[in-house]
Amino acid sequence: MKKRILFALLAVVMVVALAACGGNTDTDKEDENKITIESPAALINDVWSTFAEEEKFPVMGGDFENMVDGEAGAISIADAEAVNSTLHIDETGLSYVSEAAALTHAMNANTFTAASYKLADSANAQALVDSLKASITSTQWMCGFPDTLIIYTVADEYVVAAFGNAEAIENFKTKLAAVYGENATLSVEESLAVTEDIPAEDIMDQPAAFDGDMPVDETPAV
Repeated sequence: MKKRILFALLAVVMVVALAACGGNTDTDKEDENKITIESPAALINDVWSTFAEEEKFPVMGGDFENMVDGEAGAISIADAEAVNSTLHIDETGLSYVSEAAALTHAMNANTFTAASYKLADSANAQALVDSLKASITSTQWMCGFPDTLIIYTVADEYVVAAFGNAEAIENFKTKLAAVYGENATLSVEESLAVTEDIPAEDIMDQPAAFDGDMPVDETPAV
C-alpha cells in the first residue's frame, strides 16, 4: 500500500515537473525572439543600412544640435514646437516619448521622413500610434504632399512613423519588416495623397491659362 502511494506521488511530481519544463521552454523561446535596440537612432540606422546603394538617396539625421549626414540622428524633445514643425508630432504624442530620432531626405522632408520614438511607458504604445496618425494626417503640407504614411510598433518599446514618396516608404516598410521580423507590427498604413476631384463648374470659372504670348493692343493710335 505504501509503495502504491509512493508511486502515485512520484507520478504527480513528474507530471508537475514536465509541465514546468514545458512552460520554461515557451518562456525561453520568447526571450530568444525578443531583441534589444540601443536607441531610436540605432533602430532606423539598422534598417537604412540594409538599403542597397542604388536604393539610397541623400539623407540627413537629427536636429540642429545633433545633425549628422547620411544616417539617423537624435532629436531633442525639449522644444515641442520645433519637433512638431519637422516630425508632425504634437505635445500629446511627445508626452508618451522619452527619446526620439529621425532620418529625412536631404532635399525635401516630404519626400521621405522616418522618425523613431522610444516609449516612456510601453503601455502607451497604441496611444502614441493614435496621436501620431491624427497629427500627421491633419498636417497642412508645404512643398508637396507625401504619398503614404506608415506607423510601426517595434519590440514593445518603440514606435516608428514614416511618410513620403510611395516607393521610398514601401521600400522602408519592406526593409524594416525584414530586419525586425515578428518584433515589428504594422499599425497604420494610409494614403496622404490628395485625390479630391475638382467640380466641372469650378474648372469653367478659372481664368484661361497663359499660353506664353502677350496680348497685342490693336486700338488705333490717336
